[in-house]
Amino acid sequence: MRKKKSFYNIFSSLSSYFISIIFTFITQTMIVKILGIEYSGVNGLFANILTMLSVAELGIGTAIIYKLYEPLSKNNKEEIKSWMNFYRMCYRYVALSVFIIGLVIIPFIPSIVGNTNIKENLYSLYFISLLDVVFSYIMTYKRSLLYADQKNYIINIVHIGYVIFMNICQVLIIWITKNYLYFLLIRLLYRLLENVIINTYVNRNYSYVNEKSLPINREEKNDIVERIKAIFIQKVAFVVNKGIDSIIISMILGVATVGYYTNYNLIATTLSGAIYQIISGFIASVGNLLTERNNEKNYTIYKIITFMNSTLTAISISAFLCCVDPFVKIWLGEDYILSFLIVISFSIYIYSDSIRRSITIYKEAAGICKEDKYVYIVMAIINLLFSIVLCSFIGTAGVVLGTAISYMFLIIYSYPKYIFKKVFNRSMSEYYIEKVKFVIIMILSVFVSYYTCSLINLSGIIKFIINGAVASIETGIIILIVYKNTLELDYLKKMIYKVITHIKIS
Repeated sequence: MRKKKSFYNIFSSLSSYFISIIFTFITQTMIVKILGIEYSGVNGLFANILTMLSVAELGIGTAIIYKLYEPLSKNNKEEIKSWMNFYRMCYRYVALSVFIIGLVIIPFIPSIVGNTNIKENLYSLYFISLLDVVFSYIMTYKRSLLYADQKNYIINIVHIGYVIFMNICQVLIIWITKNYLYFLLIRLLYRLLENVIINTYVNRNYSYVNEKSLPINREEKNDIVERIKAIFIQKVAFVVNKGIDSIIISMILGVATVGYYTNYNLIATTLSGAIYQIISGFIASVGNLLTERNNEKNYTIYKIITFMNSTLTAISISAFLCCVDPFVKIWLGEDYILSFLIVISFSIYIYSDSIRRSITIYKEAAGICKEDKYVYIVMAIINLLFSIVLCSFIGTAGVVLGTAISYMFLIIYSYPKYIFKKVFNRSMSEYYIEKVKFVIIMILSVFVSYYTCSLINLSGIIKFIINGAVASIETGIIILIVYKNTLELDYLKKMIYKVITHIKIS
């Protein structure tokens, strides 16, 4: 049953994700072509600022979901009610905190954006975006129950409807009115509708969560508070790490440059995000598996997930290198193509952001947060320093590299020390050997694919398709040859065979 739910979650996550991406590219195209590159820059800039505001969530969601795994596996409704009511109370304070912090930032918006020809009032645009975040926090806490119960697919199905109808309305609004303010209002309306639908589902299928509950005992509350404090520190650093790029580019190079950066960043984050959607489908199952406390079985599953994650990362980097310029030329035009140095920088970013996913899900599922809480502060400082310095020398590529370097710090130092060794009780040298081996294989496969694609003398959409196929197939073949007799590949082949032949996975 655990594998079956993982498959449902992965399939629905991917479906939701790719539908979202398709419409994101459509709306991004409409913004650039109808409203202009500065609107694209402001859109990306506000998104990053509000992502940074989400730090007010304090990591409550991650901590509570971790606490729900065991009571759900035992069908302990009283304990589930207690945690959900505690969660609801916390999120009321979160929404208020986000709103207040968001209001404090308003006077600084013109300085952050810089000179711009945008006709709408910047304060109004930002305030509507802020309300979108605040309302999501007020109504989103019940999703945690579905995540912990391995029913992500319910959320994903609702989200697919949200994405389709919202984006169709947004595209029509931009086309008819050419007004970015209406574009944001449509998003706010549909965000509310999505949360209402999910809350209604939870109320009907887990009706007991609305009943009165016993307070959480002092020991449990102290533990969750300590976890929240640790996750808060991590989230502050991690969100700054994620959101600082656009702000640095805007303040040093201008908001128009953010628009060009946003286009390539959208493609890169689409690829790394797709990998996350696949791997994150295992989080709840891994959390459930960890309750069995079988280290050998946990490590075996980890190796399988890591192999899948690494393979997808290598294929994504090959496809990005070989396809990004032809795609941008088809999508927006030749004037929007950036330098090869920026492409290489984004490729390194994709690696650093994606390769860590397989061990991150064990960090989240095992509730590891206290041990490495200060590591993320070091990561954010590394990003800030490298991004500013490198941006002064090589522009946008330097900012992207700064972020990638900061992720490397997690991969090389934090994850093996605080997660791999703790969860699997194994030597850190096994972790390093595994990572170095795959980096060598990945560099070889990416080089071969890029060289082959450089020999293809085609143009337009045909070149994009052929390059994508060649890059993906050649990289996949090289990895399959190297790993042909391994447990990881054998397991995945059996799993795929079961899915294809519709054999029930139990």
